[in-house]
Amino acid sequence: MKALVMWARDHYPEPYTLNIRSRTPETISGFVKMEGEWRPFSYDRKARVITVGEGEDAQRIALNEWGWEQ
Repeated sequence: MKALVMWARDHYPEPYTLNIRSRTPETISGFVKMEGEWRPFSYDRKARVITVGEGEDAQRIALNEWGWEQ
């Protein structure tokens, strides 16, 4: 979860806001506020990959252990 939180806090000038709805040993899901808009997200804890959005418009973001996009 550290990488997810660091990713959200690292955005300037306004950090992303996380609203976590579900957490299991494998995934974290909920909503992330990006650019004033709430979007659903799912985070794979083992692979450190965030999927923001749903369907064909979904964006996949791979993170390193410090929350930096790869």
